[in-house]
Amino acid sequence: MIELRNVSKQYGKVRILEDISFKIEPGQRLSLLGPGGCGKSTIIKIILGIEPPTSGEVYLFDEPVHQLRESEKRQLLRKVGVAFQQGALFDYMSVADNLKFAMQHMTEKTDAEMDEKIDSLLKAVKLPHTKDMFPFELSGGMQRRVGIARALATDPTVAFFDEPTAGLDPVTSTIILNMIDDLGGSSENTTLMVATSTVEIAIRFASRVVLINQGRVVADGDWQQLIVDGDDWVKHFLSVRLIGIDIHYARELGLPERFIKQHWH
Repeated sequence: MIELRNVSKQYGKVRILEDISFKIEPGQRLSLLGPGGCGKSTIIKIILGIEPPTSGEVYLFDEPVHQLRESEKRQLLRKVGVAFQQGALFDYMSVADNLKFAMQHMTEKTDAEMDEKIDSLLKAVKLPHTKDMFPFELSGGMQRRVGIARALATDPTVAFFDEPTAGLDPVTSTIILNMIDDLGGSSENTTLMVATSTVEIAIRFASRVVLINQGRVVADGDWQQLIVDGDDWVKHFLSVRLIGIDIHYARELGLPERFIKQHWH
């Protein structure tokens, strides 16, 4: 479904990504995790063909994104949904028109089918009353929820969510994560990737984590294994914000018993 082979990205003399390689199979979930500024958003832009890699190869649906013409990219992206940071909604469009814009340009749905989809999605993200409102009338969390609805409005084969909970309170973050889970996970054939700097979001979203630090992949695997057997930096990054939480919540998150016995007494 998605593959990066030795991808590097450089702006002038500044190296953003160095030799990035990983693959996502159809129907798989993946959390792209790392500190702020480590290159996660750049990776998504390269996969989408928005940014070209300085070197390396990028494949989406087995197509070499790094070699495609713009018209070919546009055709390929009809099967992709993206929720950008901060929602990235069109300010001059109502909520309904934001959702309809995606469907008009990326699907063959009729007007009636689009209206039905809009009502269904807004109900699913608990915002049916916002249909005729504009983004500036919504809170940050509400804008993120509309962004998620727009990303999934086209029934994409693969969907990306870039920092969907950044800057939001824990309750709103949980609501948004559950919505991605419910809406995006309704089909076993849908491939989902979340880019986040929040460990809790990453481990709740997917069992597989690709951990980025300073533009490099430093770990790729099951987070439950990495948190106990990864190198020192990986173990510290994955555990530092989890140590000390309520032990019942620790078990609810799925933290390994070996890890719990080590840090809870």
